[in-house]
Amino acid sequence: MLKLTDICKYIKSKADVGEGITTGIIDEKSKKSIGVYDNNRSEKPRMTLGGAKNIRYSKKKISILVHWGISLQEAQKKADEIKELFSGKSDIHIGSSHIAFFVPSEPQCIGFTGEKIYEYVVPVEIYINKEEEMQ
Repeated sequence: MLKLTDICKYIKSKADVGEGITTGIIDEKSKKSIGVYDNNRSEKPRMTLGGAKNIRYSKKKISILVHWGISLQEAQKKADEIKELFSGKSDIHIGSSHIAFFVPSEPQCIGFTGEKIYEYVVPVEIYINKEEEMQ
């Protein structure tokens, strides 16, 4: 099963995460940090013809919060960099999961904090091979 902490490790191995990366609350005093959050809203369960035994992948949705500096351009550049970590990537092992492919969406600016730190959200859908996930 793919954990948010596995995604954090993946991001940290590929990009500068400033003062840190977390799956919890970002410290408001931090000027540059990243948060990874579950975004699995209640969706209709997906069922293939032939039943559950024929499902080949599961889908996990996450949101990556880029809390990055007092410059809008700098925050946007970092959000684009994070999106690129997932764009066009396939056949990757993260933790104990085999990722078939990622579908990142465009980063969305959500404004800035009381400390004037700009924030972007990068939504990502992750498709995980079921066969290897069960091993």
